[in-house]
Parts: sequence; structure tokens; C-alpha cells
Amino acid sequence: MVGSIFRKGEEAVVKPKGTQNRRSHRTGIDWGDDHGYALSAEDELLARSASAPRDWRKLIVSVLTPVLLLVAGFGLWLGLKPVPEPQTVTAPPPPDPLQTYSADMTHQLVAPTLTVPARLKLIFAGHPDDLCRELAGLGLPNSGWRRAPFVKGRWQCASDVVPLSTPSVDYGAATLFFLLRGPSDDRVDYLRIKLNVEDPRQMEHGRDMARSVIKALSERYSWAVPDRFFEAVRAFEPLEMTDRGIRLSVAPEDPALTGDPAASQRLNIILDFGDPDLIRSPRGFQR
Repeated sequence: MVGSIFRKGEEAVVKPKGTQNRRSHRTGIDWGDDHGYALSAEDELLARSASAPRDWRKLIVSVLTPVLLLVAGFGLWLGLKPVPEPQTVTAPPPPDPLQTYSADMTHQLVAPTLTVPARLKLIFAGHPDDLCRELAGLGLPNSGWRRAPFVKGRWQCASDVVPLSTPSVDYGAATLFFLLRGPSDDRVDYLRIKLNVEDPRQMEHGRDMARSVIKALSERYSWAVPDRFFEAVRAFEPLEMTDRGIRLSVAPEDPALTGDPAASQRLNIILDFGDPDLIRSPRGFQR
């Protein structure tokens, strides 16, 4: 038999002629319904391994889907849930500052009505010595602003009895005297003017001088004196009034009280500024 010779290693292999084109015998495949096709064990293993990833993906999707739906529903519930208002922590109240006082004192301090109703008052501060010099320039020489010689803790500026006119055969000279006082070297709280006009013909001159003294005080401290007060001075009529806490008084002397018929020609004018009203006396706070 003639065949092809191949070398494999050191041995010669003789392949019989006619075997090159021979195919291995395979069982024919029948596509009919009556015949099945049986996979070998190797093919079945390969088929299972190929379908395994698809099965795992299905499993993961089937497990994750309800989990994601559950998480989304919980988040939606948190978003729609009403947020509770934060609780306010109330600090403990401070100790009562009046706890050391007696019940009677505490009642007086917290009473809705004032024991002594306070009113606003004008207080004149500045340089009273400047006012004294201004009055001297009006023809009323004085001692200047200095400590009161007979009153402790007071300052004053006083004039002598200044003649405003010359005496006549029938009447004496018209005279004026003023006293300006205060509690310190920079404050005025009292003005007194005494006007004496015996001659009726000098009455207008005397009233003008009194008015000049009052206006010098009011203009320096920007205080408008009520017209009613000036009218009482002009008419020599008695008057008691209060303007913004200042007591104003016009008091002609009474001949019946003095026994002097000429007393009706003497006029006392007082402007009392006083001290500001206190709601309570300081003694009420002493323990």
C-alpha cells in the first residue's frame, strides 16, 4: 500500500492512502419532532456557564427594585412629615431685687400711683455772673455773683435800693431793689424784685425797669414769660400762677396790714424756680 510518509521525530509514519479525505462518522441530525437532540455533558456545561450572568442580573434587579422603592418611599415620607417646632428653653427668672425690703416698702415702690407726682420744670443753668453784669449795665449796680453772706450753701447777686427818679416836693424817689439767688455758682433759681413808686407820674418808669430785669433773665435762658404775669405787674394787681414748674408771684403790699397808706405803691415780684420734683423723697430709700 502506497501512502504518504511524514516524519515525526526520528520515526517515519506511513499514512495509508485514501485516508486524507475520509471524514469521521457523525450521527445525522434529524430536525423532526420525533427525534430529539441530546447535548453532550461538555456542551451542557458551556450552556449553563453562558446563561449564568444573565440569571444573576435578573436576580440583582429583582432584589434591588423593591429596596430602591422602599428607600424612595421613606425619603418621601420624611419630606412630607411635619417638622416639629423647636422647644423654647425658658431661662429661670432673676432673683427679686426687692426681696430684702419689707412688704410695706415693696408695696410703696411698686404702687401704680406715685406718692409724689413729679412735674417737669425749667432749670436755669449758665453763668449767673454774666446776668449780674448785664443788670449793672441797665443801671442797677450790684455786688456780683458770690456766696450769700448769711445763707449757707447759697449764692447771690443783690443790688442796693436804686433810685429810679429824683424826689419831688410831694413824693420821694421811685426805687427798685433786686435779689438773685441760686444753689451753686452756675445756677439761678430765685429772683425777687421790690418796686416802690410813690409818685404816680413815675409809675410807668418804675414798671419798665422791673420789666427790664425780668426780661434780662428770660432772654438769657430762653424762657418766654407769660403775658399774664407782665399784665399783673403793669396793673399792680396780685397774681399767683405757675408756668412750667416756675412759681410766679405779684403781690402789692396791703395798707391795712402795714398801717401805711403808701404801701399800695410798693410791689413785690417773685420768680421761684425751685428744685425739680422728686418721685419719692430720698429718705424713703434708706434702710
